[in-house]
Amino acid sequence: MRNSNLDLLKVIACIGVVLLHTTMPGFKETGAWNISAYLYYLGTYSIPLFFMVNGFLLLNRKTIDFSYILKKVKGILLTVAVWNLIIWICRRDFSINPIKKVIGSLVQKGYFFQFWFFGALLIIYVTLPYIKKYLVNQKRYIIILLFLTSIGLLFELANILGQRTFQSYIPQTFRLWTWYFYYLVGGYIGSLDYARLTLFIKSWGKYLSYLLLFLSPCYLYLMASFVHHNLFAEYFYDSLLVKVISIGVFLSFITQEKELNNKMITQISSLTMGVFIIHTYVIKLWEKLVTTSFIGYSLLFPLIILIVSFTLTGILMRIPYVKRIVKL
Repeated sequence: MRNSNLDLLKVIACIGVVLLHTTMPGFKETGAWNISAYLYYLGTYSIPLFFMVNGFLLLNRKTIDFSYILKKVKGILLTVAVWNLIIWICRRDFSINPIKKVIGSLVQKGYFFQFWFFGALLIIYVTLPYIKKYLVNQKRYIIILLFLTSIGLLFELANILGQRTFQSYIPQTFRLWTWYFYYLVGGYIGSLDYARLTLFIKSWGKYLSYLLLFLSPCYLYLMASFVHHNLFAEYFYDSLLVKVISIGVFLSFITQEKELNNKMITQISSLTMGVFIIHTYVIKLWEKLVTTSFIGYSLLFPLIILIVSFTLTGILMRIPYVKRIVKL
């Protein structure tokens, strides 16, 4: 049975990704605290939520065999290859080997820098059958999660003491201690007894999670400005605070007493991966076509990109064969 609460989480995470890529220009040059900075750091939680949703769904399958994993891997590689080939042809970069662009996009280079997410997923996917065999009980979940948390804490401590971001030396694709953490947390939560989980997450816990969520951008901005000396939100994924809030928000959604039964949410959720893929080029196209700005434009810009990206994805989803490369 489809869980509409997970669908809503995917939509929120998708909006967060778009915020990450549309709001930074509103404060990066000056470094000043404003509403754009607030929205940017609020988008920090989008990537953790994406990994947790995926882990929740896949790690709680009865079986994960290599034939299933091969199908998932082929789907990602097809999507990555086709989109890179489209841009390669449109740009007439015929002097460049397109295979290099495909591989490069998986490690945050080339035409689609956001495809590092697919690169990390590919690595996780090929290890899932082994992980599934190892995680035979909740005790093993706890052991490996504590190990991954310890690595994250070491990076967080190093960043604070060193006044710099040490993760910057490692491409996002290969910060696997972080992605495995969120992925396994999603799987662990999915393995718990739902009734007990709902009792554990009281109303005050949900309110506290949301309160911390909406207050945290202030803290993240201060840390980025005066400790990390680097404004990019990607260096907070190892933050213990971000992990606690991400888990709290995830639990708050999936333990809603009444599961949202809204066909519109399900339909919008089906468009999220397409939006994730095309939104960076929607941004580039819009910036070429619209050169004027006005008061409040920096706040309107994310909304415009979201509307255009969802609309275009909806159109692409109706085209035979094209649907395969906008929905994984």
